[in-house]
Amino acid sequence: MAAIYSMTGFGGGAATAGETTARVELRSVNHRGAKIVVRSRPALNEYEKNLRDLLAEKLHRGAIDATVTLTRPLALNNPLVSENVRNVVAAARQFAAELRLGGELTISDLLQLPGLFGETFNEPATAAEWEIIRAATTGALRQMCAMRETEGGATAARLLEIVAPIESFRQLARQNSAALIERQREKLTSRLAEIAATRDCDRQALERELVFFADRVDINEELDRLESHVEQFRQLLRQGGEVGKRLEFLAQEFLREINTTASKANDLTITAAAVEAKNAVEKLKEQAANLE
Repeated sequence: MAAIYSMTGFGGGAATAGETTARVELRSVNHRGAKIVVRSRPALNEYEKNLRDLLAEKLHRGAIDATVTLTRPLALNNPLVSENVRNVVAAARQFAAELRLGGELTISDLLQLPGLFGETFNEPATAAEWEIIRAATTGALRQMCAMRETEGGATAARLLEIVAPIESFRQLARQNSAALIERQREKLTSRLAEIAATRDCDRQALERELVFFADRVDINEELDRLESHVEQFRQLLRQGGEVGKRLEFLAQEFLREINTTASKANDLTITAAAVEAKNAVEKLKEQAANLE
């Protein structure tokens, strides 16, 4: 049986080669389809497609936010680093003079400023760095998929509990179907007597009443479909995989059959059970919307 995955999850991974480290964080929430947003420093350029393909291979539905940070070795002789340091020192001295502050910056102070010495300067990722990012992404994906699988299994268990009032509604309506037919037969007999008592018996009116009766009292077709839908619902949860959209569709079918049955039955007991069943359907839709 395939696992069932939630669309909500988090995963983090890191990989290091030499003095270069890649960190990847993945977050996902519900979405009608698959949407991947990549934020990276430095830019991935042509390797962004590789990253998207890597994510799409495992995450088939949901809004996925991927944050990639690449930390490179210190490059004190890099012109950008030199310029950044000089700008920071000049700005600090200017503020100190304007505000009449004492003290002087030390190299220790400068080393504590994140990013000042170019650990993440913005040259695009290289092929070698992409391999480090790939390793970090694989770790983040492993963590996210484990979390999504755990949450998906818990959601499937809740769905099996929630479907119970729908099955109870079907059983109650089935048990009362014979009594409903008898009650409608009595109404029809009374109506036919009224028609026959008129001076000219309207045959067309009589035929309309018979057609109306035949359609009105038979709720078995709706109950048969509802029973089939419930079984399909349970079967999907047993087989697993990407079931979210199909479960949402079946929830809509539940609602259709429950409404039709309650309307045709016109019975207080069945109507009360229908209210509970429809509440269950709304809960089913909310839960199913969390699944791939």
